[in-house]
Amino acid sequence: MAITPDGKTLYPMLEGALTTDPDPRRLIINEFSIRERRYTGRQFFYRMDSVAHAIGDFTAVSKRLFLVIERDNFQGTQAAFKKIFLVDLDDVDAEGFLVKREVADLLNIRDPYNLGGQGATFRFPFVTIESVIPFNRHTIGVLNDNNYPFSAGRTPGRPDPNEFIVLRLDTPLVESHRPGPHKGRD
Repeated sequence: MAITPDGKTLYPMLEGALTTDPDPRRLIINEFSIRERRYTGRQFFYRMDSVAHAIGDFTAVSKRLFLVIERDNFQGTQAAFKKIFLVDLDDVDAEGFLVKREVADLLNIRDPYNLGGQGATFRFPFVTIESVIPFNRHTIGVLNDNNYPFSAGRTPGRPDPNEFIVLRLDTPLVESHRPGPHKGRD
């Protein structure tokens, strides 16, 4: 669940599709007014890349801009999909889904100075990548929860520590400036 920086609106996002939904990749995001203590009736739709994926976090950057961690349920060398997307509530595609803009591929992080000790490419291969924190338009923090002692994404058979990484983004976190169905209602 995301809360806008002004503290006025909550956006709970379902972790999975409704069993009655014909699209098993569609996740519903509802809008809740804290001041009015009720749902507004507005809904937004996020489509996962795969029905086998999970959502790790949904975090507000601004009143309309959000970061989503979408990941597979594998760790270590089996991990194949760990990404962070940016969605703008005002940017909806022709099918009614929020347009996803990839912010980071956590299995392919450029590390030219080998700060992570893995060479020029750093991997964040955990099952439970569960937090993303926007520090500013160019920098985010990403955390995993090791569910000690059950996560072994770095070394098979050895429990992982929790890790916190800071990423400098190539493209800043900004609204899409594309007209959409809710533009100008805030």
